[in-house]
Amino acid sequence: MRVLRSVAIRPLRMQTIMALSCGLLWGGLSAPAKAQIPPTTTEIKGTWTNGDPEKTLADVHLLGAATLLGNGKVIAAGGLDRKSLGIKATTRAELYDPATQKWTTTGSMKAARWALDAITLPDGKALFAGGSAGFTPASALDTAEVYDPTTGEFTLTKNTLTVGRQSLGLSLLKDGRVLLTGGNPTGNNLNGKGTTAVDIYDPQTHEFHPAASLKEGRALHAQITLKDGRVVVIGGAQTSSEIYDPTKGTWTLLSDKLPTTLKDMKAFELADGQLFIAGGQDTILGTTTDATWYLDPNTGKLSPGPSMAGFNYSPKGPQVGVSDYSAYDLFPEGHRWHGRFLFFAGGEHDPTEGPDVEYNSASIYDAVQKKFLNVGPMPFIHDDHTESLLPVNAAGNPEFLLFGGNSSSGTSRFELDVSSLKD
Repeated sequence: MRVLRSVAIRPLRMQTIMALSCGLLWGGLSAPAKAQIPPTTTEIKGTWTNGDPEKTLADVHLLGAATLLGNGKVIAAGGLDRKSLGIKATTRAELYDPATQKWTTTGSMKAARWALDAITLPDGKALFAGGSAGFTPASALDTAEVYDPTTGEFTLTKNTLTVGRQSLGLSLLKDGRVLLTGGNPTGNNLNGKGTTAVDIYDPQTHEFHPAASLKEGRALHAQITLKDGRVVVIGGAQTSSEIYDPTKGTWTLLSDKLPTTLKDMKAFELADGQLFIAGGQDTILGTTTDATWYLDPNTGKLSPGPSMAGFNYSPKGPQVGVSDYSAYDLFPEGHRWHGRFLFFAGGEHDPTEGPDVEYNSASIYDAVQKKFLNVGPMPFIHDDHTESLLPVNAAGNPEFLLFGGNSSSGTSRFELDVSSLKD
């Protein structure tokens, strides 16, 4: 859940944070029981395991960030530390080794930050950018730092972002630079339409440079770099989408609009060039949706996709809609199955009344069959968590990691059985 509302609308995210600081949440640390979930499909097979059987994860990195390093390990850093007296941003960073299934601490970040984002650079290092240092309006951070796996240390970039912000968008451009878009410039507000500010990080110079601004401010939006090098951003407390052409340095609004303002969803480029958008949270009503859409980045036209209904569930059974989930294309660009199979896991349902419901569900979307296939439940519930790809293993199977978050200190690890896939 990544929303704070006021006046007559139920406050969500900050309400959760305050509950954490009072010790009211944090149940559900053991593996949940199965209940009323869709049957596991025989069309696609995968295996869920406890990825950290010795419980070595030191912090749940609530609203932290993680990414797969060039050396094959995962780094997780920042977030909110539930073990502190009161809920506070942390500088803690940890490494996950897929071979040993253990977490170990590494050098700390220079600044404590939550609601940050991270991305792996072409040289195998990792950029951690933005975030918030606390819960005041002035807490949004304009700093960024790079983790070097050879030294185990973080280094602040030579300069700062144009504007301090959290919940921003990051994506890698084809030339190895990083495009950073939008984000909320208010450190204690996870709602709002965000900023139009855009920066580009150059790993060669270790510096940020301002770029053309978005047409509309947005935060917690979907962002994806297309195969042709353009970048699309979608939603983020907006109904609109826009596309960035790095050769021209310009943004263009796309013609069609989503039926409501959405945030906390993901978008993927399918093999046919269409974009697939799934779920998200309505920022007006505060509810989550099961709807999906196809977006043509060339014409700007939106069309409805298959519903996710029934594939988002908790130990209590199926729920309505999903936001704040993990999602990955199962195969990298250039693979014959890239843009065919999309993996979704975790997240939550935000009802109009009552507490949010957090998920242990997982599914795979087959873009050719145009349907979702159940591959859950996960060993642990995950929401407001962090996640990462893992390296393809010796058997040639993709693997994924979800860990920590709002209601679990566990680490859920998924291995796809590629032998179960068919063209």
